[in-house]
Amino acid sequence: MRKVLIVDDEPSVRFVLARTCERAGAPHIEAGSAEQAREELARHGTGRHGGIGLVLLDVRLPGDDGFTLLSELSGHSDSPFIVVMTAEDTMRSAVEAMKRGAADYLGKPFDLARVERIVRDLAIGPEPDHDERPEQGARPPEPERRRDGAPIESLIGRSPAMVDVFKEIGRVARTEMTVTLMGESGTGKELVARAVHSNSARARGPFITVNMAAIPRDLMESELYGHERGAFTGAAERRPGKFELAGGGTLFLDEIGEMPVELQAKLLRVLQEREIDRVGGSRPLPVDVRIVAATNADLSRSVEEGRFRRDLFYRLAVVPIRLPPLRERDHDVILLARHFAAKYGEQLRGKALTLARDAEPLLLAHSWPGNVRELQNVIQRVLLALPGTRITARDLGPLLPAGAVREKGLTGFVEGFLDGPEPEGGRYQSALAALEAPLISAAMDRTKGNQLKAAELLGMNRNTLRERMRALGLKPRD
Repeated sequence: MRKVLIVDDEPSVRFVLARTCERAGAPHIEAGSAEQAREELARHGTGRHGGIGLVLLDVRLPGDDGFTLLSELSGHSDSPFIVVMTAEDTMRSAVEAMKRGAADYLGKPFDLARVERIVRDLAIGPEPDHDERPEQGARPPEPERRRDGAPIESLIGRSPAMVDVFKEIGRVARTEMTVTLMGESGTGKELVARAVHSNSARARGPFITVNMAAIPRDLMESELYGHERGAFTGAAERRPGKFELAGGGTLFLDEIGEMPVELQAKLLRVLQEREIDRVGGSRPLPVDVRIVAATNADLSRSVEEGRFRRDLFYRLAVVPIRLPPLRERDHDVILLARHFAAKYGEQLRGKALTLARDAEPLLLAHSWPGNVRELQNVIQRVLLALPGTRITARDLGPLLPAGAVREKGLTGFVEGFLDGPEPEGGRYQSALAALEAPLISAAMDRTKGNQLKAAELLGMNRNTLRERMRALGLKPRD
């Protein structure tokens, strides 16, 4: 049976993980540093027959960090499975872990049930042949590339759904596979595409974006593949297309579902042959480019309806990544709101602004049909008229639709409060506070703005209703 090596400098964390391994029935060894881990690995060996088969590895360690040890261990035929653990639960650490060959990534505090499943699968499960193991360590040589991290830091999230996206970015970034990003408008598809590019061996090459929905149909072929002089009326000189401009880098085809069917066959040939034909050209030109496509449409339905070629769909969706809508990311709404308040506060006021606790329930109650883009827009609009330095419920109230909770569904709203971080004052009081604004607004809608009738409907006096409306920033009807 394969052993589990627990590498963490905190004895309490090692204790909890050791008990989890015991429940799973896996023998375990503990180390408090990378150096101690190396000693245990040398003593027990790695592999399928009694050696260390799984390493639970913390990132922050005395001496060498966990990423250094991960790089040393991954990429060998007898490498153990490595699960990276960190309290810095950010996109950068998740992507870096998967790029360096980790089998999985866990943010602290742990979901111990998930840790136990991982131990059972990777340490207790059937002895895998080496060629059946998840791909580890097959990353390309580390390129010399810029490390300003702008695309990385633009993607913010700690929800399980977004951590899964971050892990997929890390996995695909070290390959040349074609990626298709699927998600609603405003979920950050271009940011994910940039993150794939900036973490790949092509990071020093160009990142070229083409929005298929924004190009007139009669110009799309020339825009993508370029044209020769005289190829058509107005073609006064040779012009390279987006495929050529993206040479050595990544071409991001946004809204790929909008490409006309008659041009899809030519794109399929480019993907198969890795060469293009300029409009009016006499010979094919080789291209070296990675394709990342994106769509907010259901491409599988488009295939069934004959609006998208089935063979092209399978060529593009080698690695499909689904981006979750913001309504499935309750953990992240407050993180993003704080980020935008700080970012746009610096731009508009010269200093980062903050989010008041009483504003959080309103943000969590809204369904965000426009996703992250809508949240960004709301915060920007609030900041333009903000009298102070903190965004409060009173500031947000007029900008959020009164039916936010109804749009999201009461069950989804309640589950978001139970699953997300505990607000100040507790979940119960915060949930009630979040329901108050849409409840009063609905009563005002029902009574066509008559405050006396609305107060009677709600079982309160008119003065109390007025006071609560002022506190919540709800304006009476004219």
